[in-house]
Amino acid sequence: MISFAEIRDLLAREKPKTFNTLNPYYKYDASSPCKRDILVLWVTKLSSNLNHSIKTLELAVLIIDTYLNYFNISEDYLQLLGISAYSIAYKFNETEFMPLDQFQPKDYQNGKVSKPLYRDEDYNEMEVQILKAMGYQLNLITLSDFLIALNVKMDEQVYCLIQFILMDFEIYRYSHFELALAIMHYQNDTRLTFQEKILTVSQMLHNKIIQAQEIECEKSEQEETKSLERSLTIHKKISKKRESQRKRQIQQQK
Repeated sequence: MISFAEIRDLLAREKPKTFNTLNPYYKYDASSPCKRDILVLWVTKLSSNLNHSIKTLELAVLIIDTYLNYFNISEDYLQLLGISAYSIAYKFNETEFMPLDQFQPKDYQNGKVSKPLYRDEDYNEMEVQILKAMGYQLNLITLSDFLIALNVKMDEQVYCLIQFILMDFEIYRYSHFELALAIMHYQNDTRLTFQEKILTVSQMLHNKIIQAQEIECEKSEQEETKSLERSLTIHKKISKKRESQRKRQIQQQK
């Protein structure tokens, strides 16, 4: 059952999203996503690997966007922002202790932690800046809060939709309530009548997912083509080697 009282409370407590659209990290080009989306993609993969709650990831993304709204940061320190934002979100939302080095990039070839990119002082300074930018307020309303109030079943499909929205600034810039309604419409939920704006956001979500699937299929086809080409090359080398061996055997028999 939809809790309208809880929705009203969430709307009253939710802070409006603010984005510094002049920040170059929010600029798209024709061939690749913006650097903000690339950073959020990396943080999303980190969260998935650690199997943390979706709320922790949502808080980390809110922290990243808030920080980028207040501070200029060089590209070399974007990953520092991602690690620090996720670390703060984890400390606030999760119950188990996890040391900072668990959030750092790992060398997945041998499972060992790679050489640290940043010093402890860098993390400490970044966390202080983040907390100042957040006004020391981390008890924030997120998309999943509205979905729960709307009695949307929080299953794997919904988690994937939330992650997809977080990683795409063009969709995520809408309010959390609008995004929650767009997800309901996307799932063909008939419990509410949706306004035109919600239908637009839902259609945008649908188009973006189709586009992402097409890109993934294209990448897969390219990989298959490359694999086939490598196989043909190897086959030719093997055939050539066998032919050479056969000729030597014939010469030896003579």
